[in-house]
Amino acid sequence: MNIRNKKNCILDVKRRAVACLYLFLFVMSSNAQTVVKKDSITVQLNNTHFVKGDTINFEVTLQDYVHVAKKASIQLWMEDIKSGKRWKYRYPLINGYLNAKIVISPEIGNGVYALNFLLQKTFFNLQGNLINASKNDKLLSYVMIAKDKETLFDVLPLDETHQFKLKNLLFQDSAFIIFSKPKQKNNNLLVNISTQLDSAFIPACTHTQLITVGPISQLPSSSNLPEYNFKADSTKYKLILPEVIVKTKLNKKVEDFERENTSGLFSGGDAILLDGISSDEIANAPDLYTFISIKVPGLKLEVDNENGNRSFTWRNQPTEMYINEIKLDPDIPVWINPADIAMIKVFRPGMAVSSGTGTGGAIAIYTKTGEYNKTTNRKYSFFIVGYTGLLSVWK
Repeated sequence: MNIRNKKNCILDVKRRAVACLYLFLFVMSSNAQTVVKKDSITVQLNNTHFVKGDTINFEVTLQDYVHVAKKASIQLWMEDIKSGKRWKYRYPLINGYLNAKIVISPEIGNGVYALNFLLQKTFFNLQGNLINASKNDKLLSYVMIAKDKETLFDVLPLDETHQFKLKNLLFQDSAFIIFSKPKQKNNNLLVNISTQLDSAFIPACTHTQLITVGPISQLPSSSNLPEYNFKADSTKYKLILPEVIVKTKLNKKVEDFERENTSGLFSGGDAILLDGISSDEIANAPDLYTFISIKVPGLKLEVDNENGNRSFTWRNQPTEMYINEIKLDPDIPVWINPADIAMIKVFRPGMAVSSGTGTGGAIAIYTKTGEYNKTTNRKYSFFIVGYTGLLSVWK
């Protein structure tokens, strides 16, 4: 091979090396773009201008959800551009798709609002640990009472450090969850719980859409909207519902509690009220079911011989039970320490407390919260916040 051919061969090798380098960089760049695209969401609104009473219909799609997250969550933070006030909602994103509606109430003022959609690649999971566990504790029972589904009753395994995890919970609004030891009647557990959805987080991606609310004549044009940059300065979503704040001491404490914690048909009415705040009578009762049956004439305590479950009947009709105004499944036992009960309202047959109330009356049990709860050596029941309903109201 002559010198000229050698030089051409060397140049040809160099060109191929450079071409391979460019090809490698192109592939890497394409892969990086693909990763970004996988985590991206697209949002479609039915409109960008609304008036009070209108419905905002939005669709959220997660690209390549199979490789990203089959079950994820969307946090929607609506912000008033002028005042900075925020409204927070969250929704389940299942198989990469969400379709939800929000009705604009008359309370919303005219102006420009930012709809910020934040992707969390996690679903509602509940973690916790049993603080006052003994060496032999291996299982933890729980009852979860939600407004939009049947009562959930199951047993959780505890690991070596007495921690537990409850995965993939899907429920709307709020739920009341009670932990106990299996076959335990007197509940003295001390439990801590948390969830990733309620902790501070960095969104996998965000999407912002500006909308206007009000008459067009009173709003800036679409080409003259103010500049807006979303700041995720506080990504924490509260797990525990706000505690009760006592505003007055003029009446008896139980009357204050009733006024602040009852709603709808549960408030008022000709009900039998059993006081667990001003009196120690409930706290000293060895058993909740027996105490109620003794205190309320006409109420009959029934025991299932097969599983030992107890329930009430009144005039031969089943009596409904509610815990903090959430209906309890009749086959699920109530594992609440009598000392943690603030008030019991017993509604006689014929008095309706909900649309589905039967003819056997109802028993509404309320647990101590906030300033009314002086117990520090046990904590086993919690209000937890789930997902926003697919049809909700912005107010």
